[in-house]
Amino acid sequence: MSTERSSTNALLDANDLSPHDRAKGIATLSHLRLAEVYDPHSLAFHQCFTMLEGFFGPRGEMEDRAALMRFVAERVIDYGGGLEGTYHLIGAWAGDELVGVRDCYVDLDRQNGFSIVALSHAYVAPAWRRSGLGAILRALPVTLSRRVQTERLGTTVPTLVAAEMEPVDPDNPDTIIRLIAYGRSGFSVLDPQRFRYSQPDFRCSPGAAHTGIALLGVVRPLGLPEGPLPVELCAAYPTLFHACHRMYLPASQVDPSSSHAFDTLAAWTEPVRLLPLPTGRGDLSGLAPLVRGAVLPLYPRGLWGENAEFGLAEEEFLRVVEWGASG
Repeated sequence: MSTERSSTNALLDANDLSPHDRAKGIATLSHLRLAEVYDPHSLAFHQCFTMLEGFFGPRGEMEDRAALMRFVAERVIDYGGGLEGTYHLIGAWAGDELVGVRDCYVDLDRQNGFSIVALSHAYVAPAWRRSGLGAILRALPVTLSRRVQTERLGTTVPTLVAAEMEPVDPDNPDTIIRLIAYGRSGFSVLDPQRFRYSQPDFRCSPGAAHTGIALLGVVRPLGLPEGPLPVELCAAYPTLFHACHRMYLPASQVDPSSSHAFDTLAAWTEPVRLLPLPTGRGDLSGLAPLVRGAVLPLYPRGLWGENAEFGLAEEEFLRVVEWGASG
């Protein structure tokens, strides 16, 4: 069996690029080779893991090498209770140089007939930023999800493409730029007043003062009616994300995040609003409820992340607006 699948056309349907991203993405695609990694002992796996770990590891947001090697080797991950997933690690090469990586999980709830595509990590080499490669890495899982659903279910099902993103930090413009990029790619944010997701901190040891990192639920619905999302579909997000986390983390690190997410969702029955993301620097008003000062107080301190600091939400948002005007 080949350790890589390297046909660009098979991996990405250009129609899955958003209208904002399509022209640039298609132009960039012609200079790249996209390959999914199938052999956990291959050079390609080592290169892709090293690129991701170098950025996400120090932030406590990267699974360990052994866990991902196992997921690549096993292909299908059985979470139990009719839930399953497949892990995918995809590299983008320009010639012999690795210039970007995307990894994700295509998770299936067979009983309820829907899928969560968990966008785990994406990294673009600095020289390739704003080239359209980031848009390609955001669209790849959409094409991939249809392939996996057809192979495993014989059909496609309603799907939520879901990313975990940091709240806006006015001292870190990258947190603004990333949300703008996702807005351009057709993503919205689940209202954090209702949807309070946190990822276990992969670095922390048992007994640590904090166990999780508060993150925004950035989503792109596929095959679903427009408008707010039903609570049960939103609940599938932490259900499937945390089912994966339980495959390699102790319950003491996952339970606080899981309990907070479900307790908040259970407090209301109304569907959860999707908040629009900006698509450029001109109007950043959509980021007002997404700054750290607005989001982190919605969580217990143990889910703020390590050494979390934030100011008043209004003051943080004014600094975001100033950043937008400076460009």
